[in-house]
Amino acid sequence: MAHQTFWKPKKQVKEKKLSSFGRSKKEKRPVPEWKKGILSHHQSRPGSKERGDFPKEVITELIEESNGICESCKIVEATTTHHVYPRGRKGRGVKTNGLRLCWPCHDRIQTNEELLQFWISAFREKYGERFWFDEQDWDEYKRKQEAQKKAEQEKRNREELFNPVKEVISSAAGRSLKAKEVRLIEMMDAKQIAVFEALINDIVRVEEKYQVPYGYGHFDD
Repeated sequence: MAHQTFWKPKKQVKEKKLSSFGRSKKEKRPVPEWKKGILSHHQSRPGSKERGDFPKEVITELIEESNGICESCKIVEATTTHHVYPRGRKGRGVKTNGLRLCWPCHDRIQTNEELLQFWISAFREKYGERFWFDEQDWDEYKRKQEAQKKAEQEKRNREELFNPVKEVISSAAGRSLKAKEVRLIEMMDAKQIAVFEALINDIVRVEEKYQVPYGYGHFDD
């Protein structure tokens, strides 16, 4: 039998997709008017580098207060503004952290930890703790302090909630509570504690009601 060739549909060659470099960029969606207003008033906060730089007005004030003389040797002209608390340790470019020095004194303080600590102590005494903080640092510090106070208050509130239950259970058991028992109680919420405390008090009252008086059964009528 002669060989037969069957008809096949013509194979269509698919177009190659362009790479990401060849693709046309999608058109950006228009920004809503309400969002434009927010973006126009938005101000990005300065980074750590910018916060470490001394603004020109701060340098001017420091020069005026030092009369242009080095505040360390008090002999030659001051040509640099030194970070008393080093900017490498997040000392900011604020007036309370600035010291006008000549180059030799600047280099000497930078390379001598004892001298560095001397000036840090002097400025701490003059301006108070964290004299190198800027406004951002103070905001963050206050938030942390408030969060810590809140956490401490919550801890005290929970202790006031748990302590009566612990005392009742300890008294009923005739011993101090074990660590795992304390942890179990402290895992309860306020509602569970109230129910548990009421239950324990009921048990204690029942035991007291049916307690045999001392000497009962040992003496004849």
